[in-house]
Amino acid sequence: MRRPLRAVARRIGIDLRFPDVICVTGIRSVELDEDCSACITTKRTLVFLQQPAAGDLCDTYRLGADVSVSSVVYVSPDAIELSRVQTDPQTLTVFWLPRERVNLYTLYQHETAWRPLAAFSGPIFCLEYQCDMRTGAFTIEVVAPISFEAAVVFARPRWPRRLTERRIVRAALAHLRVPGVRPRILDAGRRIECSIQVPSVGERYLFVAFRNLGIATCEQWLRETSVVSRFRRALATWPQGLVD
Repeated sequence: MRRPLRAVARRIGIDLRFPDVICVTGIRSVELDEDCSACITTKRTLVFLQQPAAGDLCDTYRLGADVSVSSVVYVSPDAIELSRVQTDPQTLTVFWLPRERVNLYTLYQHETAWRPLAAFSGPIFCLEYQCDMRTGAFTIEVVAPISFEAAVVFARPRWPRRLTERRIVRAALAHLRVPGVRPRILDAGRRIECSIQVPSVGERYLFVAFRNLGIATCEQWLRETSVVSRFRRALATWPQGLVD
């Protein structure tokens, strides 16, 4: 009865996850090129407790605001794409099924790869991970030709639902000031690794890495774009406007 119930719930906008699959481990690897483009590969070791059917399994991608759904190429050696839905301006959900009937209670390797159209040339690199099933551990790895000075991973704030770049930067800087376990920065800053242990189902996590001098750049940008700074700049132009 659970499968018909999920189908009815999805038609009225409620997403009930397929409960009969477990992710033992997962890893999302990001390779940045010299031109700041990225190749993102996700590998998950799954265990199925029931044969999946159409609509049970999906992969979620966070997109830029101006990226078209049709521009995302879904590449998977083990899966067949069934359909795709853009659930909001920045999120694409791809429904899939294994190419072959799965063996229950054994390890199944699911792999996908895609290339975002956006270039990651700013002072920070931000990646979002959403836990959509019971998961033991999920690892994020970033490899780049340039070096990073710091990185942090934290649960995405639930409010507001749409985070602006300014809110993300402020949240990341705030977490850097709090003592705690940090992602490992290796290979002279050109590789970052972090692991999220037993992530909560439905929780969304933000991984934010700062390039060299990125922290100072972001702090200055926050000061210059604050409401007080904008008001002071506007105020400074008033006498000149009166003289003219």
